[in-house]
Amino acid sequence: MICIIEKFKLCESVKNGFKFGCQICGNCCKGKKKGYIFIYKLDLEKLFEYFKCTTEAEKCEFAKKHLEIISQKFVYKDNNTDVKKNYYYDTLVFKLVGENEECCFLGEKNMCKIYSVRPFQCISYPVWRIILTIKKNWNENLKKCKGINITNGEFFSKKRILDILKKEFQLEKDFFLEMKAHNFKIKEVYSFLRNINKD
Repeated sequence: MICIIEKFKLCESVKNGFKFGCQICGNCCKGKKKGYIFIYKLDLEKLFEYFKCTTEAEKCEFAKKHLEIISQKFVYKDNNTDVKKNYYYDTLVFKLVGENEECCFLGEKNMCKIYSVRPFQCISYPVWRIILTIKKNWNENLKKCKGINITNGEFFSKKRILDILKKEFQLEKDFFLEMKAHNFKIKEVYSFLRNINKD
């Protein structure tokens, strides 16, 4: 579920910031239960440029190989009202492959094959609203990720955290509004998907 509501009530544990340093364990790149890597237009633009996909056919081939269309629940609240509404519609994610359900771009020794153009969601981990605003999720990620609160990690201040969460919110909101404008038909938003069937 993605909650498109511009309200960020951080857990007590992260209100004063925290340190993080990636340990290249690959845990955040594996397993559907841990979540998908959502792909937005900003990410697609970088990926298409990196892989030199300029035509609709090239973009379609990239999508067939690396992307998946999944249905997702989005909770949206207009800023002018207090009413929350649930929407169910399709979105793009990276394919997960193999027995460990690894990201299709995870390479040997847990190295990312597209590190320089990795999606926003990968760049911003563990600064995700679903992690930093829900105590249970924060505690679970503390256990699975040895890079969180590591002594020599990079410090994420409260201001920096909120700035990242606001960008995450804006990406989700922009996608929601564009989907809504196209009657929630993802192939109208991304024309290169028109010859691809949803699994």
